[in-house]
Amino acid sequence: MSKFTALDHIDIVVQDPNTMADYFISLGFTEIRRTDHNGGAVELRFPGEGDQPILELTAQHGEGRPSFNLGLRHMALRCDNVDQTYRELTEEGKTFDKEPRAIPSTGRRLTNLIDPEGNVLQVVS
Repeated sequence: MSKFTALDHIDIVVQDPNTMADYFISLGFTEIRRTDHNGGAVELRFPGEGDQPILELTAQHGEGRPSFNLGLRHMALRCDNVDQTYRELTEEGKTFDKEPRAIPSTGRRLTNLIDPEGNVLQVVS
């Protein structure tokens, strides 16, 4: 089985991604990028040595989509090969929202694993 290798990112829905980004930067987080997906998001690297996970701050409101609830949106686990992990977990009877797909604005390839209570655990490579 393809193994999960690390926590890739945590996505939190906030009212104002820019204000929240400034706050986290003041705590030692490092800005990685700003994207337009989902109405605007800011990705920040957690403080510390090495390849720390990313904190993604997503706008609550975005044009052309319903509003997200404030708070945790999802956690994403990194794997070596999202397509292989998708195939293996699907064969085990796990449920996903869609097949793996590329997200050009972040450079990730991902799919969303849906747990028994309907929560999202994103799988990325």
